[in-house]
Amino acid sequence: MDKSAAEQMSRSLKAVCDVNRIRILGILVHGEHCVSDLVDRLEGDQPKVSHHLAILREAGIIHSRRQGRHINYSLRPEVHQRLDSTRGAMDVLDLEGLLVSFRFPAANGTPLAPRPDGRAADRHRVVDGARRHDPEGAAAEADGSAV
Repeated sequence: MDKSAAEQMSRSLKAVCDVNRIRILGILVHGEHCVSDLVDRLEGDQPKVSHHLAILREAGIIHSRRQGRHINYSLRPEVHQRLDSTRGAMDVLDLEGLLVSFRFPAANGTPLAPRPDGRAADRHRVVDGARRHDPEGAAAEADGSAV
């Protein structure tokens, strides 16, 4: 491995190697959130949360989208993938040749339990072509649109 590739991997690891950034990723795996929502959920202050978001954005892990006066953040789909396994859902980040995986709890704080068919439960559903968080999972199961 050449030095520049190792330096890129080091930068990527530094981007995800912080308790606050890991907590942000744990929230964003469940969908897009605005800064004020992240500040509330992290019980932090806005400048610190924005600083951590900037680091994740510069590392190419998340992207931002302006909607009126708000900026919404989400994981870049080409970086993030949710994998199902018999041990539950695993979120994998592909950081340019470096795969980092996490087992984040569901949005309500409990781990995603495997379904009877062995696949992990997914707490999202598709609404109008977009993936939306569904904490109860009922709407997705009722219409069969779970992803």
